[in-house]
Amino acid sequence: MIRFRSKKFLAAVAVIVVLVVFALPAFVAYRYTAPEQRSEFITHPWRGWAFVYAALAVPGDAELKTSGMALRKSDWMFRGTVVDPREVQLLFVPQSRAYIFTHAIDGRWVTSAVVPSYRFIWQVQGAIDTISGRTDTIVALLDYDTGRVLYDVRDSLRPLELAPEHPSPSPSELTATPSSSATP
Repeated sequence: MIRFRSKKFLAAVAVIVVLVVFALPAFVAYRYTAPEQRSEFITHPWRGWAFVYAALAVPGDAELKTSGMALRKSDWMFRGTVVDPREVQLLFVPQSRAYIFTHAIDGRWVTSAVVPSYRFIWQVQGAIDTISGRTDTIVALLDYDTGRVLYDVRDSLRPLELAPEHPSPSPSELTATPSSSATP
C-alpha cells in the first residue's frame, strides 16, 4: 500500500487534476477549430466546456457532419465559376447571435454577418481566379446543421471579378483568315 505522507505531493496531484479538468476541453476545442479561433481557447479555457457541450449536443441528422462533406458541397456549389474552394475549417460561434467576420478581397476589406442555426459553421477558404494575387480568402460559410449556405463570396464580388477569364487572342488568330475548302 502506498502512503501519501507528503502534503506537497497531494497538493501537486490536486493541481494537476484541476488543470486537466479545466484545460482538457480547451485543448480539444483548440484541435478542432479554425486557426483564427484557437487563441480564444488558450486565453479563455472555460470556453472549451461550451465547445464540448455543443459537440455532444450535435443533432444526429446534421447535414454537414464532416469537413469532407462541407468541401464536397462547396466544390459542387462553385463548379464552373471563378471561385476555387480549397480548405474547410470548423468555426465555433456564439449562440443565437450574428457571427461577424471581415476578410480581404483583392485589397479591399469586406465585412459580413451571418446567423447560423447551430453553434458550428464551416468556413470555406479558397481563391478567386479573376482577382490578382489569387490568395486564399473566405469564399463561403456553411451551416453545420442544415447545410444551408450562410455566405457566398460571389455576393461580395464586383461584376468584373465575377466574369471568367478569357485568354486574349494571339496576334496570329486576329489576322488569320478562314481557309476555304473545296467541295466536290
